[in-house]
Amino acid sequence: MVLVYTHQITPRLTYIFKHIFENMLGVSIGFTKTIETFVAHSGPKFSYTKKQLGNEYFIPAHTLLYEQGVKLQTLDVESLDGFPIFFKTQVDSFFSFDIFAASFFLLSRYEEALPHIKTPQGFFDPAQSIAGQYGFLELPVVDLWVKHLQKNLTVAFPEFFNTNDEKKKSIKNVLIEVLVPFRYKHRSLLVSLSDFFKSLWTFDLLQLFEQLAVLFRIKEDPFNTFNTWKSFFKSSTVSPKIFFLFSESSSFQSTVSIFNLSYQKIIKTMSDLFSLGLLVSVKSQLKASEFLGIEKNNLESLTHKPISDIRMSSEIQNLNTVYESLVVQEFNSDYSMGYQKTFGFRAGTATPFYFYSLSNEFQLPLKIIPIITTEMGLKIMSPEKAFQLLNDIHENLPLSSSSLTIVISNRFFSPIDENKSWLQEFKNYIK
Repeated sequence: MVLVYTHQITPRLTYIFKHIFENMLGVSIGFTKTIETFVAHSGPKFSYTKKQLGNEYFIPAHTLLYEQGVKLQTLDVESLDGFPIFFKTQVDSFFSFDIFAASFFLLSRYEEALPHIKTPQGFFDPAQSIAGQYGFLELPVVDLWVKHLQKNLTVAFPEFFNTNDEKKKSIKNVLIEVLVPFRYKHRSLLVSLSDFFKSLWTFDLLQLFEQLAVLFRIKEDPFNTFNTWKSFFKSSTVSPKIFFLFSESSSFQSTVSIFNLSYQKIIKTMSDLFSLGLLVSVKSQLKASEFLGIEKNNLESLTHKPISDIRMSSEIQNLNTVYESLVVQEFNSDYSMGYQKTFGFRAGTATPFYFYSLSNEFQLPLKIIPIITTEMGLKIMSPEKAFQLLNDIHENLPLSSSSLTIVISNRFFSPIDENKSWLQEFKNYIK
C-alpha cells in the first residue's frame, strides 16, 4: 500500500487519488494526516501538502482538491515530454506539476461547470475547452500523466513499482446506436409524406425511387442491417454493445413506435446476440424525472433483462443534472462522454472512471466510459484517414486500463456503394 500524507483529507482528494492509483495503476492507497503514522509507515509513501515534511517524496498540493464549489482557475498550459501540463509545481517538487488537481479538473468536467459559451444547440463547445484551445483533444492526457507518474515512482520506489512488465493491449470498443431503425418502413404517414415531397422538390429521383421500392417491398430498407451484424463481428475480437432508442416520437425526435412488432422483434433478437443498453431520447434527457424511468421500464419489459447501460441520443447539456438522474434510475454505466462531430477525449482520458458531482461534492456510483468519436466525427474525414487516426490513437494508449470506444449506427452497415470503403476499413480496424 502507498501511504499519502496530506494536511486535509477531502472527498475530492480521496476520489482522484483512488482513481489514479487503484483504478489506473492497480495499487492500493491509504491516507493520513497524522505525521507519526506517516513516519512509521515502512512501505512507499509521499506527502501531498503545502510544504515538504522532510526528505520524503513530495508533490506540492494545489488548492483545488481542498476547495468546495466551482471557482475560476488559472490554467497556464506548458509542455512536458511531448504532452501538455498545467498546475505546475515549484522547483523543490519531485513531480513537475500537480497531476492530481489537473486530473480532477478534467475528469470532473470542472470547466463545464464554469460559465462558458455553448453551441447553438446548447451543448458544450469542444473548441472552448482547454483541450480544444491548446490542441490536445485527441490525447488522453490523464492516462499519459499517470504513465509518467508511474515511471517517476518506479525510480523512487523500485521495489514496489514496476514498469517493465509487458503491457496488456488496450481494448477497442464499438457501440452501435439505433436512433432510427428504418429509413422508410414503419414510419408515420407524416414522415413518409415529408420524405416523398422533399425528394420531389429537390428532384432527388434516386431517393424517391428507393422510398417507393422499399414501401412496395421491392427492396429492403437501407437502415435495416440488423441481420448482418452477427456475421460481421464473427471473426472479430470486438463484440459491440447495442443501444436502442425506445421512446415515442415527440417534438424533439421522430422515431418508430415502440409498439411496432417488427421493431420489437429486432430488439429481442439483438438482445440474444449482444449486450444491450438504452439510447435515451432528448425528451427524457430534458425531463428525466418524467420519462427516463418509463423508457427504461419499457425496454426491460420487452427484453426481460435488466438494463444498466445508457447513452444519450444527443450530447449532454448539463452533466451534473443528467448524471444524478441516471443514478436515481439505477443505471450503472454511461457511454455519452464524448463529442458528436469531432475526435476528442472530452474528459481527457481513455480510462473508464466514476463521475464526481461538483454540485454535491461526492463520487456518483456511475461509471463513465469515454467516447473518442461518433459516426459523424468519423465521416468528416475519408475512411482511410479516419481509421488510420483511430489506429494511431489506439497504438499510443499508454495504460492497459485505457480503451478506445467509437459509436456508429445501424445505417453505417447499409450495403450501398458509398459505404463499401467504410465497411472495409472498419473490418480491418476491428480485426
